[in-house]
Amino acid sequence: MEPDVITVTGGRPLSGCVSLSGSKNGSLPVLAATLLMQGECLLEHLPNVADINVMGQILRSLGLRVSAISPDTWLVRNEGISSDTPPAELIKRMRGSFYVLGPLLARLGRANVSLPGGCYLGSRPVDYVLEVFQALGAESPVVGKEIRASAKRLVAGKVSLNPKYRSPGATFHAVMGSALAEGETTIENASQEPDVISFCQFLNRMGAKISGMGTATLKVQGVENLTGCPHRVPSDRIEGGTFLMAGCITRGEVTVQEIEPAALSTALDELEKAGVKVTRAPRSITVACPDRMSALDVTTSPEPGFPTDLQPPLVATLCTAKGASRVAETIFEDRLRYAHQLTRMGAKIEVEGTTAKIAGVESLRGASLQAENIRAGAALVLAALAAKGQSRISGRGHIVRGYEEVESKLALLGAQIAAA
Repeated sequence: MEPDVITVTGGRPLSGCVSLSGSKNGSLPVLAATLLMQGECLLEHLPNVADINVMGQILRSLGLRVSAISPDTWLVRNEGISSDTPPAELIKRMRGSFYVLGPLLARLGRANVSLPGGCYLGSRPVDYVLEVFQALGAESPVVGKEIRASAKRLVAGKVSLNPKYRSPGATFHAVMGSALAEGETTIENASQEPDVISFCQFLNRMGAKISGMGTATLKVQGVENLTGCPHRVPSDRIEGGTFLMAGCITRGEVTVQEIEPAALSTALDELEKAGVKVTRAPRSITVACPDRMSALDVTTSPEPGFPTDLQPPLVATLCTAKGASRVAETIFEDRLRYAHQLTRMGAKIEVEGTTAKIAGVESLRGASLQAENIRAGAALVLAALAAKGQSRISGRGHIVRGYEEVESKLALLGAQIAAA
């Protein structure tokens, strides 16, 4: 059984270089999209985390052949889909498992998929997904705890996503649903995240016809079939931002490698406002923060705004900043529920609705903590790295769903951290 506790003895500045894993958020839709193709895909730079391995099990259950050439490189062969019903117990383990709905519907004309699980961040309905496929001519009623979707063939339509969220998940669903649909589909309010751009480029190499990548409007001309191709998943920008903030909160100097600075431009701009020295190179980013950061006023928003997945690490980092900070969350209504854990370490945080008001303190102290989801768990790890004394963080299983070899990577930077 995997250990479920992380122990951290804090108070040591982190220093050094760390290589990033492939993007978890970008890998899951890529794996799901192999259901759309005929042939095989060599997929490189996949993160070796639990969610990716679950998606591999789901693909095998549907008839695909998935072979791990190395921990981060898989060969996926699709010689025919054998089932329209992935195992409910696997689907319920994470939100990203739901990506198989569109490819099954596009290839088989039907899909029976359990409602997904994953991190609790407040209300996360699936209505937006059903609306995407209804716009493409499908029937997708919810029957009990399952979606039973059907369509003889998906047809092009106008898919208008919620402009407030410009959800990458909804965009992935819409692109996969329309790739084999008859006619040209317009997707409005599409996500502009780097993972979405890379995903569309991957589909185009398989034979899809997608234009408008990097803008809020995508156009997808449906094709008859897609064929496999090699693909390298981009580095995980959320992992990168988290490690950079670890350098800031411990008042150290950290470099993350194999990432383009443009992928984290908004977050880096905010760190510079707080007095952090940021050095951008073509494929790396370095932060140096020997003194306490200055306070910030940040609001999360869709790309190109501040990423919601970096909100918890940022709040942790601002707990020891000089002055009063404010962080407003606009994507997930209950994402700040972890804040009371930080107050156990001496942080001064008041949560009003979806806004955290943080009065920076000189230092934090170690405590026993409980991680409830991936990004909140990362925030607790960062706070523990800076705190005086030892912290024990239960719920390691959440954290390692999104951060590959988190203990060993932080140890390379000088952290005293271990799984127990």
